[in-house]
Amino acid sequence: MRIISSRARVGLISDIDDTVMITAVPRPLIAVWNTFVRHHSSRRVVPGMARFYRRVEEQVSDLPVFYLSTGAWNVVPAIAEFLHEHDYPFGPKLMTDWGPTNTGWFRSGREHKERTLRRLHTEFPHVRWVLVGDDGQRDPAIYAEFAQEFPGAVAAIAIRQLTPGEQILSHGTPVALPDADRRRGMRGAPQFLGGDGVALAPQVLNALADAAPPD
Repeated sequence: MRIISSRARVGLISDIDDTVMITAVPRPLIAVWNTFVRHHSSRRVVPGMARFYRRVEEQVSDLPVFYLSTGAWNVVPAIAEFLHEHDYPFGPKLMTDWGPTNTGWFRSGREHKERTLRRLHTEFPHVRWVLVGDDGQRDPAIYAEFAQEFPGAVAAIAIRQLTPGEQILSHGTPVALPDADRRRGMRGAPQFLGGDGVALAPQVLNALADAAPPD
C-alpha cells in the first residue's frame, strides 16, 4: 500500500514496456509475451532510467511514483520483481485486463492510460506530474493531450526515443515523433527527448529546479 503525502507537490508517472524495460518483442505479441513469458531475465533494463527516477526522488520531497501500463494485472509480480532488482522506486502498478470486451477482441490501451491519468489528477489535484513514456506507441500524444486538458497539472514530459531496431519491432518500420505531437507537448508542458535515462535525467531535473517555488 502507498499512502500519498498531503505535502506532495510533484509526482512521477511512468510507462513500463520500452520505457523502463526492453522486451524486444514485436508489439502485436507484447500482450501474449507479458502474460505467458513472465521470467524477468527475459527483459533488459533501459540504461539510466532507474537512476533518473531516483534522482527525481532525491530532488523532490514526498515524491509519489506510479507505473502505468497496458500490461495485464497477472504479470504484476514479475514486473515488481524486475523493478526491485534494478532499483526503481516503489510505486503502484496501474495495469489493465487482457482479453475480449463487448466491443472487440482487445481492450484499448490508450483509453486505459487516458482514464487513469484523469483519475490520478482528480484524486491528487495538488500534484503536478512528470510523465515518462516512449515514442513507440501513443505516449507522446496521450501526455500532450492531458497537459493541454489540465493546464498546470504537468511539470514535464519525458519521452524515451526508441532505437531504429526497437521502432521496427513496435511498428514494422522506424518512425519519428510527429511534429504536431511535439508542438502540443511544448504548449502544454515542457517536453524532453532522449534515448535513455542518462539523456533524460538532466533535462527533467533542470526543469523541475527552474519550476520550484523559492524558499
